[in-house]
Amino acid sequence: MAEGSYMIEKTKTNEESLSVITLDIDHFKSVNDKHGHHVGDLVLVGVASVFNRLSRDRDLIARFGGEEFVILLPGADYTEAQECAERIRKGVEQHVVKTETGLTLKITISIGVAQVHTAAGESLESTINRADKALYQAKALGRNQVCGADLVVA
Repeated sequence: MAEGSYMIEKTKTNEESLSVITLDIDHFKSVNDKHGHHVGDLVLVGVASVFNRLSRDRDLIARFGGEEFVILLPGADYTEAQECAERIRKGVEQHVVKTETGLTLKITISIGVAQVHTAAGESLESTINRADKALYQAKALGRNQVCGADLVVA
């Protein structure tokens, strides 16, 4: 979180955009329940590798909970963040997790996107909360999709 706060200050100083993507692995609990935590760990490693491959070098990727991740995108406005999120969603959807026993799993993710309102002095925590609400909207609409914070109905 300290690095994220630093990014907020830097974007204020440089008058840059900063966007937040929150990602949640769809039906992750059922993967753990059905196949065990070792397979769940393979899923986490697999999706994290997709995040790394499809994000920019300067983006900050962090695990935010059991199956939830946050990506901070310095210099990215809302549209760029939406495009990045969709690229990552498609990448995960196409990724196949293979186990030593020959089991193959297709995984999907739901994603929320928000841009920090730096001019209004918005905190990183507030932006993450808005992106998280958009994430839950994506889940409510059927999962495996991207929703933006500006699309969330209060």
